[in-house]
Amino acid sequence: MRSLADFLCDRGWMVSGSDAVIPHPIRQHFLRRGIQVHQGHDTGNLPPQCNLHVFSLAVGEDNPERRAARQAGLPSFSYAEYLGQALSERRGIAVAGTHGKTTCSLLLHHLLQAAGRDSGLIAGGKLQNQNNAGHFGREPELVVEACEFRGSFLHLRPQLAAILNVEADHFDCYPNERSLEQAFQEFSARVDAAGLLVANADCNSALRAVADTKCRLVLFTSRAAVEVPPHASLWQIADVSTSPEGATFTLHRGKESVALELAVCGRHQIANATAAALLAREVGLSWDAIASGLKTFPGVERRFHLRGRRNGAFYVDDYAHHPSELRATFQAVRQRFPGSVIRAFFQPHQIQRTEMLLEQFADALLDADETTILPIFAARETADDRVRSTAEKLVEAGNCRGGRFAFCPSLDQMRCRLDDSRDVITGSRAEVIVTLGAGNIDRIYDELPGFLC
Repeated sequence: MRSLADFLCDRGWMVSGSDAVIPHPIRQHFLRRGIQVHQGHDTGNLPPQCNLHVFSLAVGEDNPERRAARQAGLPSFSYAEYLGQALSERRGIAVAGTHGKTTCSLLLHHLLQAAGRDSGLIAGGKLQNQNNAGHFGREPELVVEACEFRGSFLHLRPQLAAILNVEADHFDCYPNERSLEQAFQEFSARVDAAGLLVANADCNSALRAVADTKCRLVLFTSRAAVEVPPHASLWQIADVSTSPEGATFTLHRGKESVALELAVCGRHQIANATAAALLAREVGLSWDAIASGLKTFPGVERRFHLRGRRNGAFYVDDYAHHPSELRATFQAVRQRFPGSVIRAFFQPHQIQRTEMLLEQFADALLDADETTILPIFAARETADDRVRSTAEKLVEAGNCRGGRFAFCPSLDQMRCRLDDSRDVITGSRAEVIVTLGAGNIDRIYDELPGFLC
């Protein structure tokens, strides 16, 4: 929604909005842009001159502002519905996948901007050290993040698209693997028949989801061998080399070969970069322009975001809220800080997700040297006693596996523990404190001395 607000503001519209809680940095950003924001939902927040109302799927029908919009007879759309409308007016490029879609969307937009193509953007994050999360742009292309939650991406009909991976995550929408793959199959069928779909052939579920697509299909893989549908072409990722500065790799297809370099850490970023590069190539960028743009990509806020150094420890913040994402983040930390001691602070996101994946979470968190678990951030569900009891079960599961897990009852206590810590370096090994979760754990950086915005 923040990205959409920036997009519409760029378009020249008067924009206002509300949320239950508005962090200070976001409030300041909107004020600088002339966007009025209200904390809390109330019928009085709807301006008299309003002629369009857009709401998040997290906002129920009984919300007072939704009721007021209905009573006023205003055109009212969910975010997903309006995203589909905006995409239909442009050359739409949609990036889908359980993991990586925010980064890949922003990376693709960065490549286009760096090459002089002023494309539009609506995505669920923003580049590090950049103010705006969305952009209207002057070129026909509009890059959007296509989220599978409640079938949101089924409102889109893109000309170009990517599917990065397919993995169980939203258990409140998709009770089993088949229902999830079916949604991605439906999404792939919505890509324009004259368009292009890029997919990660390292993910078997993604392969099944795109097998019957009618548009051109381009796959990429790091595997030595993969079964390719007869109508698809295949790019091979090879010669991967990682370092604390990033990664280099080569893409091969037949006699065509291109060497690329990334300035961000994490092997998962190679897949994101490959998908973005193949989409950018379809838009018309040269490989030289793509290679140049990849080198200058700064990374995404709250995605392996190095927030600074304090009391001798490096602080990294990441949005990871799934076992696969935790593993990817820890691998990136080991790459960026070889031989370091990792102290993880994890705020699980959603009770149901944590219960369903508890064993996998415990396994993934063993990649850290020491793990502190916070109460679950209950999103789109009732915050009952399980926010603590399930988190404590996760601590127990981790310790039973030989890990060093502990429970911290609140963000305030976590902040105090970090604020009181001194001399955290152990011997010659660097210490990295990693904050993880899709809730509000990043709030501590607004409160700890040395990280004040």
